[in-house]
Amino acid sequence: MKVVALGGGTGLPAVLMALRRYLPSSGRITAIVTAADDGGSSGILRQEYGVLPPGDIRNCLIALARVAPEVSAALQYRFEGGSARHPVGNLLLTALDMVAADELAAIRLAAELLGVDDLILPTTTQRVHLVADLLDGRSVRGESAIPRSGAPIKRLRLDPPNGVPAPGVLEAVHAADALILGPGSLYTSLLATLVVPGMAEAVTRSRAIRIFVCNAMTEPGETDGYGVAEHLQALAAHGLAPEALDYVLVNTTPIPSKIGARYATEGARPVNPDVELLEGSPTIIRADLLEPGPVVRHAPGKLGPLLCNLAAVRTESARNGHGS
Repeated sequence: MKVVALGGGTGLPAVLMALRRYLPSSGRITAIVTAADDGGSSGILRQEYGVLPPGDIRNCLIALARVAPEVSAALQYRFEGGSARHPVGNLLLTALDMVAADELAAIRLAAELLGVDDLILPTTTQRVHLVADLLDGRSVRGESAIPRSGAPIKRLRLDPPNGVPAPGVLEAVHAADALILGPGSLYTSLLATLVVPGMAEAVTRSRAIRIFVCNAMTEPGETDGYGVAEHLQALAAHGLAPEALDYVLVNTTPIPSKIGARYATEGARPVNPDVELLEGSPTIIRADLLEPGPVVRHAPGKLGPLLCNLAAVRTESARNGHGS
């Protein structure tokens, strides 16, 4: 079974951990990671050294790593002092990027060091920035600036606009048995992968089962007031219509009142789970998907069995349909 997961931020590593834990050992995972991050340590390193932003790639590598927990912790460690406080893993990827033949070779070398058998690909190896066209007529450039724009997002695009997917990306989407989109920042992680020219079309044309994992909470400055329906509308506005999806996973885990109140002070609220879809649209699956604890996050232990079961049913059905 070949599973491709797209996105970035904290959502994609949770999906990768879930898949690696519950997918059969023969299963192959490809992570397609946004390459448009320009904030924090990643932004400083890409500006100073011209490398791909390493942060999202680092988190995916660690999610799939087969090393002692102390090694993973060391790669996430940030030394005190200085303004950037770069994680060790970001520095390692930057150094590999500087000495390897190319960016993809650098990621492969890091994967070998961490015992990662799966494939991690940036959506593009070109140095791109996100641009958000806002409903008030303004445009904002830069992934880190978009949530601070102060207006709803109408559409996302790349600068420069003629970017191309990294080698192997379209091939992975085409060969996939299952495609998983989200969770994570809707615009600056997930749609950042789909606005690379050719990506939304490739996902739509793929014969894979397509699963969208909807966020559990809104994100201030990105998805204020969004429910499941608005998430699907945003995907449609960027080339991925609801009928191109097979399943939409919606969280039903209640958010404890104290945690909800803390998120509300930051402008985040639970995503409205109510959505009415036309016939022929994706199947909505409502499930308990969150980890317990003070941070609202999807739990790999809950997400993994569900994703793998959905992928396995479709894969088995396709095999039977081909008479094998």
